[in-house]
Amino acid sequence: MSLSSITDDIWRNLVFFTGDIRQMHRFPWVSWAKHHHSVEYDEILPVLSKIRYGDIGLHRDWGYLSNIAIPGFMKHAWIHTVDGITRPQIVEAVSEGVIKRSAVYPMFSDYTMILRPRDATEEERKGACNKVNRVVGTGYDVDFKFDIEEELHYYQGVDSSGASTDLVASQKYLRRYDHGFSCTELCSYAWWHKREQLRLYRTKRRGKMVILADDFINHDWEIVWLSNSITVDIAKKLGLHEEGLSMIENYLKDKQGTTLILSTTN
Repeated sequence: MSLSSITDDIWRNLVFFTGDIRQMHRFPWVSWAKHHHSVEYDEILPVLSKIRYGDIGLHRDWGYLSNIAIPGFMKHAWIHTVDGITRPQIVEAVSEGVIKRSAVYPMFSDYTMILRPRDATEEERKGACNKVNRVVGTGYDVDFKFDIEEELHYYQGVDSSGASTDLVASQKYLRRYDHGFSCTELCSYAWWHKREQLRLYRTKRRGKMVILADDFINHDWEIVWLSNSITVDIAKKLGLHEEGLSMIENYLKDKQGTTLILSTTN
């Protein structure tokens, strides 16, 4: 085994190891144990019927040391690929790679929100889901290289319809680059056909050209749902930008108004 290969393995293991460590307020100060989540199942289940395929989910689990390495409020992203309350499904990039699983899994967290791209057609939403379904099984990108154009090139013409043309050429192209995905890279890849309308722009953060989870919280997306744990003050304290704070404030005002109307009519 070459030295570079050994170094890559050490780095990969370090990234995943850090992602499992959670900060504590007492000795020994860190833990690998899971903790009680602020977002309970009984809060999640009524929301599932509101979510549509193509929606993006974001969450933050409290206390993990990996939170320090990722700027901003939200830390993880995924895409919903199947509607409904009986078999809601997502695709996400985690340490095991790009996987499919129940939508409930990442929503069971400490702070969770669901976003929907504005003015997206059904074809565009299907295209976004088709893209990520094609890359299920690929690895996790521990180097956080957002080489989305190269990834699209690999899948040879994957557009809003999700069509692919030349898989033989794709396999040859695959050998030229690391085709793994980080979580926000996967979601950006899904919606890259509307990147300008949705303001999916890479920016330099801590030496990497990346798209953060917080970057999805802009006015070209609408908030479908926020967990009860999210308030403007908490989001501000945990680093969310002003545009995102205004979106949360407006969502909570609308929710409060709707609740008031329902209570007076009943």
